[in-house]
Amino acid sequence: MDTFVDSSWYYMRFLDPSYTGDIVNTELVQKYMPVDLYIGGKEHAVLHLYYARFVNHFLHSCGLSPTPEPFSRLLVQGMVMGRSFRVKGSGRYITEDEVEIVNAKKNQARLKETKEPVVMTWEKMSKSKFNGVDPTDMFKEYGTDTTRLISLADVAPTSHRNWSSATFPGILNWQKRLWLTLNDFYAARTAVGDAAMENGDTQSEAFVAEDDKLFDARNFYVKGATFNYRHTHQLSVAISKMQGLTNSLRRTPKHIVRFSPQYERALASQIIMLAPMAPHFASELWSKFVTVPHRLNASTSEVQWERDVLAQRWPDIDADYKLDLTIKVNGFENCVIKVARSNLDRITHNDAMDIAFNTASVTSYLTDKKIRTTNFVLYPGIEAILNIYVDKIKQSSTQTTNSNEEVVNK
Repeated sequence: MDTFVDSSWYYMRFLDPSYTGDIVNTELVQKYMPVDLYIGGKEHAVLHLYYARFVNHFLHSCGLSPTPEPFSRLLVQGMVMGRSFRVKGSGRYITEDEVEIVNAKKNQARLKETKEPVVMTWEKMSKSKFNGVDPTDMFKEYGTDTTRLISLADVAPTSHRNWSSATFPGILNWQKRLWLTLNDFYAARTAVGDAAMENGDTQSEAFVAEDDKLFDARNFYVKGATFNYRHTHQLSVAISKMQGLTNSLRRTPKHIVRFSPQYERALASQIIMLAPMAPHFASELWSKFVTVPHRLNASTSEVQWERDVLAQRWPDIDADYKLDLTIKVNGFENCVIKVARSNLDRITHNDAMDIAFNTASVTSYLTDKKIRTTNFVLYPGIEAILNIYVDKIKQSSTQTTNSNEEVVNK
């Protein structure tokens, strides 16, 4: 009973754990259920998910839950794997200190003392296998933010991660480059006075071209990071998008760093997007960012200069930035139509179909083919996808059937 019942509806009770009027606060349950995302390990999720769904179906039949299913989405995370070493002949596990690596690429090793062959494998961390890593040691050496970024980078949340110090330099170097970027920005702005800022050359063709590059880079990487934060939960990809934005900022000439509003916007977006994964580091970056003089975006609400980074609005895509309307036929990309964000957010299934039927590459492919069904998915501020499924036979009419439309809310 303890596992089957008591632990299977906490997500409803915890909305108001002190409520005494019923087993749950039905007003809050109606407002917040179902759970947006369930995260659990493979072994835990299988049984607990089964129990929770069973209990929630029962509570729904009693009128206590608004939906039969308690969870909208499921993410089963992988395990962190440690490299283990065992003597080939006896199968005895040994510590890494007892091993001599002969050829790392060929995965060859031997026992230092006896020269016996050693098998190296990646396995679930265990004390008995001597392949565990003490988080306390990581926190002491690298800090919690860096440890978290290392854990999230390179590998999808659903995949196992082979824990190796060889992967650390990428994140460590990125953090150093971010700090250098803030220092360079601060130095560029403090090196000039008010008059020089007001009379800066911002109208030249070269300046406008660089500013446009930053406009595109900011929107492109904010779009990618937001999509993977919000919709796919591929946090490693979100990190790679943020690293891409850092690269764009680092390539910017000093003259542009000093006078460009787009550089200032992009740097603010960079720090804000980093905050959920590395709140302490992002807060340090932000505290320096807001002290930089000659603010070029001071009059906008995009950056709330007097508030902490954790209280900032999430960066948004500009209304005039062109986003993708991807048209696929039988699952294969046929074409990509560029649509301004302000128009894409309002596009409907019928609008997308009209665009498709006015696109030469689509109409030529659909000639003499019968449309079986269509599906439209809209990610506001990100992209839209129209799928057209056809049979390779002649059709007697232009009527389409079984159309489905889905809008993914922010």
